[in-house]
Amino acid sequence: MQLLIKNGSVYAPQRLGKKDLLCAGGKIIAIEDEINESALVGEYQVIDAKGANVVPGFVDTHQHFIGGGGEGGYATRTPELKLTDQTLNGVTTALGLLGTDDLSRHVESLFAKTMGFRDEGISTYMITGSYFLPSPTITGSVMRDIAFIDPVVGVKLAVSDHRGPYITHEGLADLVAQVRNAALVSGKAGIITVHAGAGKKGLTQLLDVLDETDYQAERFVPTHINREDVWEQAVELAKRGAIIDGTAVSQEMLDSGRKALSCAEATKLSIELGIADNFTFSSDAGGSLPKWNEDRTRIVGMGVGTPSSLLEEIRRGVNEFDLGLSEMLTPVTKNAAKQLGLSTLKGELAVGYDADILLLSDVDLALTHTVALGRVMVSDGEAVVKGTFE
Repeated sequence: MQLLIKNGSVYAPQRLGKKDLLCAGGKIIAIEDEINESALVGEYQVIDAKGANVVPGFVDTHQHFIGGGGEGGYATRTPELKLTDQTLNGVTTALGLLGTDDLSRHVESLFAKTMGFRDEGISTYMITGSYFLPSPTITGSVMRDIAFIDPVVGVKLAVSDHRGPYITHEGLADLVAQVRNAALVSGKAGIITVHAGAGKKGLTQLLDVLDETDYQAERFVPTHINREDVWEQAVELAKRGAIIDGTAVSQEMLDSGRKALSCAEATKLSIELGIADNFTFSSDAGGSLPKWNEDRTRIVGMGVGTPSSLLEEIRRGVNEFDLGLSEMLTPVTKNAAKQLGLSTLKGELAVGYDADILLLSDVDLALTHTVALGRVMVSDGEAVVKGTFE
């Protein structure tokens, strides 16, 4: 069925003004000042977007589809994400990964959940590996996982974290080589999502490997980089060509005294520093948010990440940092799609792109509609499509 969205203020993510959008076959097929319904042939649905901003669906590049956690014992393993966790928060494309726990959670299970989300109607991808080296894989090889398994676009690794491995320069450089070659063969993004822990070296090893080898910075996607202790190193990586990723945080976490830049503030800084095209932020949805004692040896509390933090950061940027809606959308749409190698399909409202579209109220940026691949998933703030077991 065709979908016509009329009378909205369109951000593509750049501001286009008032436009009508026509979608068919899961794609955007027209964006015009006005599209007359009488010219349409066949079945169609109309959404009147008057009083709303029409924006690209969010591309969330860091999610724990099958749950994360476990650092505080088996009872702290977080639950799997559901379809409506995504759609009610505007996520139409997401990247799944493992976290600390690759003992009770497995890359094969992540693959199954990734494909399940696709069956339920959103676009999902994954990376192989976990915190550790050698990386857990499906085929027995990082290169083969990336090259031959459809949704796999890269690998995960942790550095400078007491829960992760000791990484040698040689081990890191070898992993970069594997990912680079797999990317060349498969035409995929070929990224290493690098969990940046709170350890002494920060992101030093990434910078050293780039200094010592001919590998490109674009292989690295350091994440959680809005922590103040790694921000400057992350900025240096971005200047060399890496895409750096912040973790969206709730107001509650900021009020608790957490030492982190909000992603709204980090977005503003990225613009001022000239690295706006190389900055994204993601939700860490499904991941555990441990609260540590003072010397970080014991967990004293546990939270769970949620995709709602993306829209919370966008509102914070607009309301508290005087950023334009376009500026706050870009990291979680256009830039995030580039990170995953999806720049010709996702992250923008343009003819020929996937019809992943959100309607946000122009009063308070509340989400009213989510469209994924041309299908209405959320209407008037209510989920009209739910997951298999919801």
